[in-house]
Amino acid sequence: MIDLKENISLKKYNTLRLDVIAKFFVEVFSVEDFLEAINSPQCKNFPILILGGGANILFTKDFDGLVIKNSLKGIKVADENDDEIILEVASGEDWPKLVEYTVNNNWVGIENLAYIPGTVGASPVQNIAAYSQSLEDNFVSLDAVELTTGKIKTFNKEECEFKYRDSIFKQTLKNKYFITSVHFKLSKKFKIVDDSYHSRYESLKDELKSFSKETYTLKDIYNAVVRLRQKKLPDPNKVGTIGSTFANPFLNKLQLKRLQEKFPDIQYYPIDKMQYPNLDDEILKNIEIVKVPAGWLLEEAGWKNKRSGNVGTHPNHALCVVTYDGATPEDVYNFTEEMRKDFKEKYNIELEYEVNVI
Repeated sequence: MIDLKENISLKKYNTLRLDVIAKFFVEVFSVEDFLEAINSPQCKNFPILILGGGANILFTKDFDGLVIKNSLKGIKVADENDDEIILEVASGEDWPKLVEYTVNNNWVGIENLAYIPGTVGASPVQNIAAYSQSLEDNFVSLDAVELTTGKIKTFNKEECEFKYRDSIFKQTLKNKYFITSVHFKLSKKFKIVDDSYHSRYESLKDELKSFSKETYTLKDIYNAVVRLRQKKLPDPNKVGTIGSTFANPFLNKLQLKRLQEKFPDIQYYPIDKMQYPNLDDEILKNIEIVKVPAGWLLEEAGWKNKRSGNVGTHPNHALCVVTYDGATPEDVYNFTEEMRKDFKEKYNIELEYEVNVI
């Protein structure tokens, strides 16, 4: 039987540490718990918010509804052969711990996504990506419960409609399904050489050289990612953080040309997957829509290591908003809106939230 609570603070359930109140709160450990929660008479006519690690959410006020904390656990081998393995992972599992687990077992595919906060269930929603690697690269399928019917549906890769840090669960199916488990296909064979036009390890080479020697191992790659992220991002044990607050803007060629008048050497990239070619790469010549780095542009606008009261940006990352003791939801939202306003004034570009604003 579930333990349904009323008027609970969500401060310890969101990484910004914002002290907002949920009218109803329940932690679920199984699909049966979840179904009992959404069918509880007290909560029947209230909105539902599903929380994983709380690392991708900006609360602007109390939540007048039911907050469901996802604590579904379990990792098991669904299938394997000599070359590959398919893992079925419960959605409440911690994502960084899953990546570490796969690396320790020498299973290849998600090592570049190390140290990204959140749960496994949130990973396909965001189509998390880092260092030339995207979740969709090793995604097989997911199971999810439809909130209105309680029925379980399996979504394959095509049905998830993955795009750059996006999926159908952030768009047309937002707040309509509860992801219960995710299947990943990982390789049992590691090789540092990638024959695609841009190596997924290219951006890690300097860090790798700083602590290891070729030929690099899978654990070396993992450690390089963790070290780089620790350098760029705040320690969540010291400050509240929301990670990358805004998405990289998509521009057409005319908008890009105007931006290049200010910054002739600004880097820009294809909008699909995590491709980072050099500016003279052939792949960029015929692309009509590109993405540009929001963090770099925010830094140029003076937003790195900026602070207003109990809210600020990280000293090493202008895209990363942090909070200090006493920060309120209003403080954070006003600060991020000021960032967006300034970005619009300086670049005539709309800066869109990557995090969920509630």
